[in-house]
Amino acid sequence: MSDSITITSIVCVTIVSIVGIFAMLAYLKERAILKYKNSSKHSNNEISITADSDKENNSKN
Repeated sequence: MSDSITITSIVCVTIVSIVGIFAMLAYLKERAILKYKNSSKHSNNEISITADSDKENNSKN
């Protein structure tokens, strides 16, 4: 009886620990994404790409 309670408690503690670790990782990932989004809103490091239609000018027909 005591052995089954010990094994059950070890399994439960292990499962709770694993779920807790993944929950913390998901929280930290979400926090990092929000931090990156907020920092990119305030920075002026924007990239602008313009596409010219040089295809018609440089074609060899």
